[in-house]
Amino acid sequence: MKVADLKEKLREQELPVSGTKAELLARLEEAGDGGGETAEAAINYSELSQKELKAHRKEVNEAAEVLRIKRDEMNLESQSHAAERNELNNEAKVQMEQVQYQRTLRNGLNFDVSQVRDERREVLDEVDHLREQFLSLKRARFSGTHLPPIPKLRRQIQELEIKQMTSSMSIKKERELVEKIGALQTQITAQDEMMDGDEEVAAARDLFRAGEKKRKELTHEMKRVRDEAQNAHELMREALKANRIARRKADAAQRAFVNSKEQADEVHADYIGQLRQLSAIDKVVAERRKGGTGASAIESVANAEELFGKFLAGEKLSTEQLMIIQKAGML
Repeated sequence: MKVADLKEKLREQELPVSGTKAELLARLEEAGDGGGETAEAAINYSELSQKELKAHRKEVNEAAEVLRIKRDEMNLESQSHAAERNELNNEAKVQMEQVQYQRTLRNGLNFDVSQVRDERREVLDEVDHLREQFLSLKRARFSGTHLPPIPKLRRQIQELEIKQMTSSMSIKKERELVEKIGALQTQITAQDEMMDGDEEVAAARDLFRAGEKKRKELTHEMKRVRDEAQNAHELMREALKANRIARRKADAAQRAFVNSKEQADEVHADYIGQLRQLSAIDKVVAERRKGGTGASAIESVANAEELFGKFLAGEKLSTEQLMIIQKAGML
C-alpha cells in the first residue's frame, strides 16, 4: 500500500497524516487498521506445517535482506544528496558574502567619486579664473606680439610625434617633421623666456599651470576610482549570479534528498513488515517446541484436524496426539 493510500485511511479515521510510511502504518495499527500491510492478517502461521513454516521463513528472510540492502542504498543516496545540498548552501553563502562585500566597496567608491568630482569642479572654476587672468595679463604686456597659446603648440607637437611613430615616410620627410617639432618647441621656449622676464606674467602663468596640473590629477583620480567602482559592481553581479545558481542547485539537491529519504522510509517500512513476519513465524515455532516433544508435537493443524476426526470417531489416541488436538484449540 502506498503512502497516499495510508494517508487516506488515516483521514477516514480522522487521524494525523504526517510522518513517514512506517509511522503511518504504526498509527493505523494502533487504531486497529493495518491497511492490509501485516502478513499475519493474510497468513495464519499456526495452520502451516513445520516444513511450510521453514520454507516460508526462508522466503521472508530473503525478502527482508533484499529490502534491507535496498533501504541502505537509498539512505546512502539520500546522504549523498544531503552532502551535495550542504556544499551548495555553503557555496551560496560564500557568494552572498562576496556580493555584500563588493556592494559595500562599490558604494564607498561611488561616494569617493562624488567627492573627487566636487573637488574637481571647484578646481575647474579656479583654473578657468587663473587662465583668464594669465591670458589677460599676457595680452596686455605683450600686445602686438603674435604668441600662439602654448597648449595649442603642445598639441601640435603631440600630433606630429604620433605621425612620426605611426606613419611610413622617407628620410627627407621625417627630417622635415623633426624640424617642425623642433620649431614648435623653440616657440614654447621663447615664450617661456619672454614671460620669465616679466615677474607678474610669470607668476600668473605658474599659478595657471599649477591649477591645470591639479585639474589633470583630479581627472585621473576620478577616472581611477570610477573604474574601481565599476569593477566592484561587475564582481558583485557575478557573485550574485553564482549565488543564484548555487541556490537553485541546492534546492534541487534538497528535493532529491527528500525524495530519496521518503523512498528509503517506505522500503524501511516494508522491511519492518518482513521482520514482523519473521517474528511471528519464530513465535509459532517456539510455541510448538514448548508445547511438546518429538515430531508429533510440531505437526501441522491439518494433522490436528485429522486426529480430531479420529477422536470423534471414537478411535483411541495417544497422549501426544491429544496434546496436538488441544494445542490446536479443538478440545
